[in-house]
Amino acid sequence: ERPKGSSAHEDDGTGQMNILKPQQIRALLDAAGTEKDRVLFMTAVLTGMRQGELFGLKWDDIDWDDCQIIVRRTYNHAHFYEPKTRTSKRRIDLAPELVHELKKWKLACPKGELSLVFPTALGTPDNAHNMLKRRFHPALKRAGLDRIRFHDLRHTYASLLIDQGEYPKYIQVQMGHSSIKVTMDI
Repeated sequence: ERPKGSSAHEDDGTGQMNILKPQQIRALLDAAGTEKDRVLFMTAVLTGMRQGELFGLKWDDIDWDDCQIIVRRTYNHAHFYEPKTRTSKRRIDLAPELVHELKKWKLACPKGELSLVFPTALGTPDNAHNMLKRRFHPALKRAGLDRIRFHDLRHTYASLLIDQGEYPKYIQVQMGHSSIKVTMDI
């Protein structure tokens, strides 16, 4: 049972953190409207990357040999930024299934001079608000799931790691938290 009280990291006003169970994750992925959305949602769930980190992800940020994503930037408010903290710049381990799906997506992905992993059809950065309104929330509805925040996919990833028995320090590094205290508090 989750401890009473709230974390400063909860920003939806309800104090509610929504974690998807494995069958709900599968339902969400199956309900994704496009291949891009399926791989985007899968990457969010299996890496714990923040929405801006996903939209700023470039193909050169994927280390295919070591099966890792290197977080080097974020895309928010129509601009690319360096991650806020030193620990936000990190290497995230990739599951073999996700590596396979990313390789397939790379072949179908719209090309653009920015070489983004999840671009628009024109190869430009995606719009977070549009993605939520037109693609993420409708996919949740089609899957028969309650409406959740996209950020809850990040919490789902951490929960999957905990369920697999991963060490808290490993989880902290994968999530890009500044301290183990932040990880454990959330």
